[in-house]
Amino acid sequence: NLTYTTGDHIAIWPTNAGKEVDRFLNILGLGEKRHMVISVKGLDATAKIPFPSPTTYDAVVRYHMEICAPISRQFISTLAPFSPNDNIKAEMTKMGNDKDYFHEQVAARNYNLAQLLEFLSQGQTWDKVPFTIFIEGLHKIQPRYYSISSSSLVQKNKISITAVVESVEIPGASHVLKGVTTNYLLALKQKQHGDPNPDPHGLNYAITGPRNKYDGIHVPVHVRHSNFKLPSDPSKPIIMVGPGTGVAPFRGFIQERAKQARDGETVGKTMLFFGCRKKAEDFIYADEWEAYKNDMGDSFEMLTAFSREGAQKVYVQHLLKQRAAEIDRLLQQKAYFYVCGDAANMAREVNTVLAQIIAEQRGISES
Repeated sequence: NLTYTTGDHIAIWPTNAGKEVDRFLNILGLGEKRHMVISVKGLDATAKIPFPSPTTYDAVVRYHMEICAPISRQFISTLAPFSPNDNIKAEMTKMGNDKDYFHEQVAARNYNLAQLLEFLSQGQTWDKVPFTIFIEGLHKIQPRYYSISSSSLVQKNKISITAVVESVEIPGASHVLKGVTTNYLLALKQKQHGDPNPDPHGLNYAITGPRNKYDGIHVPVHVRHSNFKLPSDPSKPIIMVGPGTGVAPFRGFIQERAKQARDGETVGKTMLFFGCRKKAEDFIYADEWEAYKNDMGDSFEMLTAFSREGAQKVYVQHLLKQRAAEIDRLLQQKAYFYVCGDAANMAREVNTVLAQIIAEQRGISES
């Protein structure tokens, strides 16, 4: 019964990977007690328990705790008194007190909690730590939000998303950093396509959910409505900048405008600036854009920057500069300008380039 409109987001509630659940329970000496039924009550009668109770250690860790998140120095200091021996306690105390040492030993290696405890104790269990410390100190697992990459006019009853399955090697660390939700989705995809071992990158997931609630098919999600929308008038021009998976919402926008064009509506200029490393490797939806062009004709234009294919790196910012006059003309026609993607770098640089374009084309100061 999910409903959405083009430009909305979908929230996906992930399940922790079985490998990480096992690591967490085993290092705490709870591996053999994982299915023991436990009740959790707050000392304060008004305190809200962040998961159903009674429950089991396995269920809490698998479905409710953010066990793969980075660790804080404060939490390391909290755990130090419960270390297996004095040497480990001294090391934990140093990490908690020394910001630079913490960064070198923990943050730079992207250890999650159980990985750090394993590394420090070399297999000795941390069975002195009260489980309540983790209930109080670890965040409740949170949904991950993804831009919906389909149009509600075209796919009324089906939501598409666009995501990279994260698997990153960390320099100086023996483990690989894996995206919690994207690998979970990959496991579901493999299961539904009948692959014999839905086990991405050595991970395994309880995709049937608690008490078989998800049946290996269903996923807990909800839609979050967004203000990132197409103009209500399809004849208005739009300019979209979305390199990599930042193209996700714009696929939905263009799907919608292509349908409107097929239905005989007047569709305004629709420009998409897209960038990726190599055309043959990560040109997302390469087979779709030509079909949209056929539907929309000259109204649709896609400009691509493949940053690793030439002697010089080319990014979407460079393409914007090349089309400065047309961009300014469209903006003066009240075009909508959208950016989606890397907010820390790309989006800031696009904002700078846009200010330069307006200033140069109109002969005014950037400020």
